[in-house]
Amino acid sequence: MERTITRDEALRRVHELIDDTVAIIDPKPRLDLDPTTLSVHHCLDPSDGGSEDRIYVTRGYYLRGIPKEKIGDVARQIRRRWEERGHFIDSVSKDGTVIAARSRPDDFTLALSWTAGDVLMIEVSSYCIWPNGTPEPSSSSGPGEP
Repeated sequence: MERTITRDEALRRVHELIDDTVAIIDPKPRLDLDPTTLSVHHCLDPSDGGSEDRIYVTRGYYLRGIPKEKIGDVARQIRRRWEERGHFIDSVSKDGTVIAARSRPDDFTLALSWTAGDVLMIEVSSYCIWPNGTPEPSSSSGPGEP
């Protein structure tokens, strides 16, 4: 049960990754927050074998105002940016508008998707973290134990 970054640190990194990506997009999109990404997300069945008491933070934004005919261009811009930053590209759809990647060096999940109505969406999620950076003390600790 190692220390992790805190919820606030993870959220700052999520926004840093989104801001860095969106900064290069031409034409400039209008960001529209997906409110479902504001919830606390618990790490259920974590693949790393760690505690399910941990959480991950995520934020997703619709990239509004990009003309349909520019969606492919914008997706290529985003992929190129992620590659320039050294992020690992996991997969790309045949048309290039859906991209799954992981940030380097911290392994956050980066995703570009294409939603109904011809709107691109960017989403970034942290790995599983302790909300305060360290595990909460167990209620079964004995006297004098943390």
